[in-house]
Amino acid sequence: MPNVASWLPPALTQMAQRVDSLFYIVLGIVAAFFVIVEVLLITFLIRYRRTRKNRTGKGVHGNNLFEIIWTLVPTVILVFMGVISVKYVYAQQTPPPHPVVIKVTGHMWYWEFQYPNGLDTRNVLDVPAGQPVLFDITSADVIHGFYIPAVRVQQDALPGRQTQFWMQADTKDIGQSFPVPCDQFCGVDHSKMHATMTVLSPSDFQQWEASQLQKQKASSGS
Repeated sequence: MPNVASWLPPALTQMAQRVDSLFYIVLGIVAAFFVIVEVLLITFLIRYRRTRKNRTGKGVHGNNLFEIIWTLVPTVILVFMGVISVKYVYAQQTPPPHPVVIKVTGHMWYWEFQYPNGLDTRNVLDVPAGQPVLFDITSADVIHGFYIPAVRVQQDALPGRQTQFWMQADTKDIGQSFPVPCDQFCGVDHSKMHATMTVLSPSDFQQWEASQLQKQKASSGS
């Protein structure tokens, strides 16, 4: 039996798994209503069609009870989906205490990542597993879209403005790499604006930060 979840990117975080669950709930509701509406449409087309004996078809009159039901039921469902969606949006923007803060800056056409120890990388995003990571996102020129499909979050990178979201990778994903594309058309080389995020163990992340900072200082002569 094919894996029904294989058509989605891997879910890196617990929040991503919740977003997938909400997606399937919404998809199920929409599919159910689609089938109901199509069945009723075909049924009514056949039942109330014009015939040789009745050239005008059967008359159809309103029903207040049915009109109230088919107005209230979708309203309640839409409010439910809206409340859950807003709850997830605020949860993604409210990090736990003491996250690792990484400043993300969009450029034409690459991503710059600045780490707390002063390390500055281009299109290389390494994060520690099991620790909250907060992304402070902005742009140096035009509007970009900072998107991590495995986290199920996209946030615009806007010139002169800071946006953010946070994530926490599971330890089971240590060593895994995930694409980080720009999903806002930002110019002729937009398609080349790709970064790669790699999940490291906390100790490997500290070693990587320190070694990369040393290389950065050596190359700059400072």
